[in-house]
Amino acid sequence: MRRLLICLPLCLLMAPSMPDRIAPAPPAAEPRPLVAKADRDTTPLPTAAEMEKLAKDKPVEFLEASLKHYEKNVQGYTLTMQKQERLQGKLHPKEEIEVAFRDDPHSVLLKWVKGARLAERSLYVEGENNGKMLVRPYGSIARFAVGDVVSRDPMGDDAQKSGRVFITDFGLKKGLLRTLNAWKAADLKGELYVEHLGQKKVPEAGDVLCIGLRRIKFAKPEVDGITEHTIWIDKEHWLQVGSIATGEGGKLIGEYYFRDIKLNPKFDDKQFTREALKP
Repeated sequence: MRRLLICLPLCLLMAPSMPDRIAPAPPAAEPRPLVAKADRDTTPLPTAAEMEKLAKDKPVEFLEASLKHYEKNVQGYTLTMQKQERLQGKLHPKEEIEVAFRDDPHSVLLKWVKGARLAERSLYVEGENNGKMLVRPYGSIARFAVGDVVSRDPMGDDAQKSGRVFITDFGLKKGLLRTLNAWKAADLKGELYVEHLGQKKVPEAGDVLCIGLRRIKFAKPEVDGITEHTIWIDKEHWLQVGSIATGEGGKLIGEYYFRDIKLNPKFDDKQFTREALKP
């Protein structure tokens, strides 16, 4: 899966999640350049009871319905993301990141709270800054060497070494799309096997009540060696608030949780500008 955000360890570089190499898009936590957008429609959204039934009987349709809920109700959000990833064979410590996100234009501001490695803040706005990501390096020594704010290729070598999902592919919607694309591709081949995990409050997602689904029995390992993928969809807004991808022997590949989600906040004019990178 490609790497996430910032050329720095921007975990998100993200991811929570979560790109396409073309082929079945990776599970929700996966990376790769963008997946196809879902068509908007005006059909009524399924009720909570209907969503629960879809989750049990038709997981792909459940994901499609969750996407429709997002398309109709969400234009942006703030949240806290917790993630842990294995990059180039090494499992890195958990990271905690404050996120501000706007759908149109695609805008992402990341502020590391815990686990920062190369960057403490990063910003990407589609169509601005010459297509670059702006980064505030982590640590006074690094900033003394290169400056308080530097421009980086959001899909460059550093980004690929720093996260599984590029910042250009970050977002709750895009993470859900990756899951949907991967599961639908397997379903079309008759290779989709999903366990319904029931409902429970997920601590890492802020103790919100979620429906859990686990994809098992992969025909072959997928991006980054994934052989099992678990997701948690919250029952209030039908957002993918948890995504755990593992490989052979249960080896963790990527784990992403989203909590303290506030939908459609009113951002000020400086929210997605260079000013936001200042502490």
